Amino acid sequence: MDWMLEHWHAFPWRNKGVGIAFVKGKPFIVTDASAFDEVGHHKRLIVAHLALFEALSATFGEAIPDVEFLVSTADEPVVLTTKYATRGSNRDPPGIPPVLRFCKSDSFADILVPDIHFFSRNFTHSLLHSADAFNSAWPWAKKKAGLFGRFSPYVRAVNMHAPELFREGKEGRNICVRTANPSLLGCDVRKHYIWQYARGAKRSGLPVDVAQQPKKDMLYHASHKYLLHLDGQSCSSRLEQLLVLGSAVVKEESGYRAFFHHLLQPYKHYIPFWKKRPEETADALAWAAEHDDEAAQIAARAQRFALQYLHRRALMCYWLTLLKELSPLLRYKVGPEAGNRTFPHWTPVEEYMQAEGGKELRKHHMSAMEFWD
Repeated sequence: MDWMLEHWHAFPWRNKGVGIAFVKGKPFIVTDASAFDEVGHHKRLIVAHLALFEALSATFGEAIPDVEFLVSTADEPVVLTTKYATRGSNRDPPGIPPVLRFCKSDSFADILVPDIHFFSRNFTHSLLHSADAFNSAWPWAKKKAGLFGRFSPYVRAVNMHAPELFREGKEGRNICVRTANPSLLGCDVRKHYIWQYARGAKRSGLPVDVAQQPKKDMLYHASHKYLLHLDGQSCSSRLEQLLVLGSAVVKEESGYRAFFHHLLQPYKHYIPFWKKRPEETADALAWAAEHDDEAAQIAARAQRFALQYLHRRALMCYWLTLLKELSPLLRYKVGPEAGNRTFPHWTPVEEYMQAEGGKELRKHHMSAMEFWD
C-alpha cells in the first residue's frame, strides 16, 4: 500500500481515484485531497464515491472492518497480474495492490466493485422501479422484431498484454491503432460497427437500426425485441439499463467484465455475439427469430436478474461483503493509531464532504443520490 500511495500521482494512475481507510466503521481519505482538482470530471466521480462511503458507514457502522484500499475512477484497468505478481527490483511494486475498479478483463487483478453510476444516476429509482411500466407498454408480442442500438463513439482501450480483449472488425479488418501509451491500443469498435458493419447489413435486409443519432429514451428502446450492447472505452453502463427493459440483449463479448458479469449466462440472460467478428450479428438474429419463445424467456430472466442483483440495497451489501473479505488479507493494522505505518494524509470523509464535497455534488446535480433507502 505504501508503494501505491507513493506512486498514485504518476502514470498510469495520475490521481484518478482516491485512497480510503475505514477504522471503527468511519471512512478516511489517505491520499492528497487537493489533487482532486487536477483530474477534471474525475473529481465528481471521486466525490460520489466519498458520498457512498459515508452512506456505507451510516448504514453498517462498525460492521465494516478496519480496511484500506484505493478506488480508481479511470475506465481501463491497470493492475496487470503478470506485472504486479512478480518483483524484479526494489523499484517494482511489492505484490498486487488493493485497487478497486468498476471494470477489468481476465489479465488484470483489479478488484471489481459496482459502477458509481448506479448511485449517482439513481438506477433503482430511475429504471428498476419502471420495470412493470416497460412490460405494460411493450409486452413481447407487441415489440418490433429488429435489433436496435444507439451509441456514443467512444474508442475502446485495449491493453496489448491482454489478448482476451482483441477483436477483429468486419471481414477480419484491423480496427485498432497505437496510442501515446506504448502498451495501449485504441480500437474504434463502435464507429466500425455503426459505419462499416450496420449500414451494409441494413442494406442487405438485416433488421438492424444501429446509429449514433437520433438518441432515444429507454421506453423507445423497450419497443424492440432485440437490443444491441457494445462496450465503450471499457465496460459500458448501458448494459444494466438494457437488462431492465424486457427485451433480449444481444451482447458483445468484449472481454471486459463488471462485478456482476460472472452471473450472466449466454442464452439464459442474453444472446452473445462478436466473439471474433461483427458478422456474428446475423447468426444471433437468425437464432432469435427461430427461437422466439426462448428469446422472450431470455428477456424476462434478464429483467428479473437486474431486479434481484442490481438493486441499491444489493449493491450496498456487495460493498460490505467485499470489505469484509478484503480486510483479513491486509498484513498490517490500519490507521495512524495502529503504529504500523505512517499516513501523510488522513482526512475524515465527513470533514471533506462538509467543506468541499457537498458543493461538488450540488454543482453536478448529484445531491439526491440514493443508497440504502
